Amino acid sequence: MKETAIQWIDFQQTINQRLNKEQLDDEQSKAKNFSVNGHSLVRGVAGSGKSLVLRNRVEKIIEEKLNPVLVLSYNRFMREWIQSTLGKKNLQAECSTFHSWAYRRIKYDYKYDEDDALRKQVIDLARGSKVKYQAILVDEAQDFYDEWFQSLLEIVDSQTNSLFFVYDNTQSVYGQAHRRKSGWSWAKLGINVTGRAQIFDLNYRNSPEILELAWKFIQPALDNAGMGFDKRENGPTIDKIIEPKKKLSRSSGVDPMLVQVNSSEMPLEIAKQVKMALESHPDSSIGILAHPSHSQSKNLRLAISRELDQLGIKNHAPTSSRDRIGNVVDRPYIIIDSWNSLKGVEFDAVIIAGVDLAIEQNDTDLDFEEKAGLYVAMTRAKDHLIMLYENKTSMVEIIENALSAPAQLRSDEDV
Repeated sequence: MKETAIQWIDFQQTINQRLNKEQLDDEQSKAKNFSVNGHSLVRGVAGSGKSLVLRNRVEKIIEEKLNPVLVLSYNRFMREWIQSTLGKKNLQAECSTFHSWAYRRIKYDYKYDEDDALRKQVIDLARGSKVKYQAILVDEAQDFYDEWFQSLLEIVDSQTNSLFFVYDNTQSVYGQAHRRKSGWSWAKLGINVTGRAQIFDLNYRNSPEILELAWKFIQPALDNAGMGFDKRENGPTIDKIIEPKKKLSRSSGVDPMLVQVNSSEMPLEIAKQVKMALESHPDSSIGILAHPSHSQSKNLRLAISRELDQLGIKNHAPTSSRDRIGNVVDRPYIIIDSWNSLKGVEFDAVIIAGVDLAIEQNDTDLDFEEKAGLYVAMTRAKDHLIMLYENKTSMVEIIENALSAPAQLRSDEDV
């Protein structure tokens, strides 16, 4: 355990390894260039460039004159990122979260999601609508309900049948447990990706030190949930998780930190540490992530935001989905939000405020989803990862064990 008196984040330690990747590698280019007709998918580890490929795929589809084009994501951050980057190139596509699109276009109420019978209405509503798209692309597809996919099949143009989606079951935090089980396939939903599926296993985003911790943390949860994992070259079946591979050139030798802080002192301590971090390199991004549903989480986020305001540090701390409209993910920025809301987003540094607020669950699937949320939080961090706690819970002990365990993952330089 680290003492709070030290500086948590010094960007000068990692600035030379900072990731600014926009060019696609060969595997990513292959996925981008799948035929625009038919169904195709990418499944990849966190930080492997899935969303980057999807964005490039949108550009390719628009250039090939398919119109209209629909791009769906689970959260508003990703919607804003995709829409803003397309806008910079004067490219037009309808970008939305599924819930916003479904309500606006086919009058589906998101409250129906909680009832299996009512949720099926989305398929009938889509089938009965006049809405059609020549191409549909889906980001963070692991969190989409089966019925959502079936509704999309109703509105994709039968002449193109163009459906492209990317996902990672390791980051599945909103249920869909059946899709993590052996024997399930996308064909059960009428989706045929034979010959048009790509696997990404190389993690560009996270430093090797951060990726090792995240993988060692989530691996026992995968085992407990009956989710096997395998290397990419072994052609893992759809129910298996892909073992990630480290990119050694991203290493700066900075290890993740686990720090004990009293909850009453945590907001001010975080604010002071953010101030010091930005002084080391102002053109940097920091995500302050908290539990999505714990009773203390919302007040904690607001308290952190107030302390940052007192220090004159601009920050954004949305408290509702509507507050997330217009969010930007460009340096410099400080965002305070739940880790589920920041899926797909990345930061130069991440501070997880209260890893002890994540509680182990008796139900196997719920326990996996709780730990998958923390895994999502860890893998938002590119170069610096700080994990804070007040009470030493079993979850904190799991993180401690992961920090001290030997390295497990292969790298891009292994033969």
